[in-house]
Amino acid sequence: MNGKGEIKVRKNVWAICTALVISLVYGTIVGEAEVKKPTHYIGLHDRLLDFKDVQVIDNDMKIPLSEITKVLYIPVEKEEGITYLRKRGTVISYDASTKLTSKDGVELSWTPIVDVNGTLYISAKYIAKVTGFKVEYIQKLKTLRIYRDDYEHMSHAAYEKHVKQLLDKKQPAKPPVKPEKPGAKSGTTIYLTFDDGPNKFTTINNATLKKYNVHGTFFFLGKHMKKNEDIVKTVAGDGNYIGTHSMTHDKDKVYKSTKSFIDEMTEGTKLINKMTGIDAKLLRVPYGSKPHVTPAMKKELNQYNYKMWDWDVDSNDWKYTDKEADKIVKNVRDGVDKANKSGDRNIIVLLHDRSQTAKALPEIIEWLQKEGYTIKTYEPEHHIIQNFLSDTTL
Repeated sequence: MNGKGEIKVRKNVWAICTALVISLVYGTIVGEAEVKKPTHYIGLHDRLLDFKDVQVIDNDMKIPLSEITKVLYIPVEKEEGITYLRKRGTVISYDASTKLTSKDGVELSWTPIVDVNGTLYISAKYIAKVTGFKVEYIQKLKTLRIYRDDYEHMSHAAYEKHVKQLLDKKQPAKPPVKPEKPGAKSGTTIYLTFDDGPNKFTTINNATLKKYNVHGTFFFLGKHMKKNEDIVKTVAGDGNYIGTHSMTHDKDKVYKSTKSFIDEMTEGTKLINKMTGIDAKLLRVPYGSKPHVTPAMKKELNQYNYKMWDWDVDSNDWKYTDKEADKIVKNVRDGVDKANKSGDRNIIVLLHDRSQTAKALPEIIEWLQKEGYTIKTYEPEHHIIQNFLSDTTL
């Protein structure tokens, strides 16, 4: 072989090697991208939709607008920077310049449509409901099912089993896990919640939480927040979640009408946002949701994308004096153990920002930690459904 031939062969070999290296590197990247699985899912009637890009934004499952509208057969039009969705007599529009969403020409106070790096995402629950569908959220499977009663479909129980089988096939095999004994505490999370602040006892309770390196969830009253902005900022800054507990806690005012109810909740939420910069969607209504919250009120809560917590364990702390703080501890211990033995693995405890509670709190935390329970604050991305109305949308 002459010199030119050898050079040509060497060049060919080098080109092939280079191509193989690029192929291997690129193939590895693509392979890793393909392995990545969605963490939340959308279902339609009896199907599990193959959406790869389901994002949880502000505790709400959002889908690329272009994808969900195709599935639900919703026409999309764009005119001078405004995107229109028209279905069943309803017009939803998104203005790219203001980032605001409107329904039938009326601007919404929240953002069901958001722009993420140039792609529009829309709340799956919102677009389903405004176009005549119902929704059912399967918490443990992180699946939002969209359906209509006038379209034949399997029961929710059957659908949940069906989806679990589908998702199990998608997941890599896992080693067998030793089953947890009934009543085991290491797998149970406790959410300590405090109502009626902020006040001087909020400061004490917050300091106690910090001492034991745990966090709580505080439901503040608007009338107290206005006078104690520094406490609100401190509690939030220390890693605790703050939700609204209405503005006044006045039963006659709060539940006078659907409008007064939602106004009390929304005004409280706005105060939290103004003071902390956090868009808090979790709330606790005064005196518990049942029987006070009506279907119309629930509808408004869904419209504003609120979540609502009642409780699993009532400490009844308000009944006792400082000298009876041990009774509060006993109520919490008995209630938590009972809930845990029943199989509840996410236990919400009702407390208040009061003197007697501040005295009982250290012993409560010490007992929970000694028993092996995990104490957490509310996490919007891992919402736990707990309301007396048994409403899975809240």
